[in-house]
Amino acid sequence: MAISSQGATFSFSGFSAHYTSISVQEPEFEVVDMTKIDDPVGTRRMVSTGDVTSPARVRVDYIRLAATPKPLAIGGLSGVLAISHTESGVSLSEKASLASATSEWAVGDFIKGSLEFQIDNSP
Repeated sequence: MAISSQGATFSFSGFSAHYTSISVQEPEFEVVDMTKIDDPVGTRRMVSTGDVTSPARVRVDYIRLAATPKPLAIGGLSGVLAISHTESGVSLSEKASLASATSEWAVGDFIKGSLEFQIDNSP
């Protein structure tokens, strides 16, 4: 049995599958209230410190065949998250750590799941 997701694949530390959707949660940055006493009432002046309080996260929803390697084997690992879509030419390659994994057995030989990665922002 073959799966076709029209060239939409991803891989991470030896696990690969066809993705059905990807969502990205942008990083959150620390801000400081720099409002002065003489600023107009109701005005707030928030300034970014440049420090990241919550790193970027990527959620990948996928489908795979039951006989392929299971995502539990990559739990807690760090590596390179590689995402590509051959038809559109879109690709992504980032250092990441697997933060969580869920699997759902569907009808027949298909398994649906979601993996959430924390992106490593270090140089």
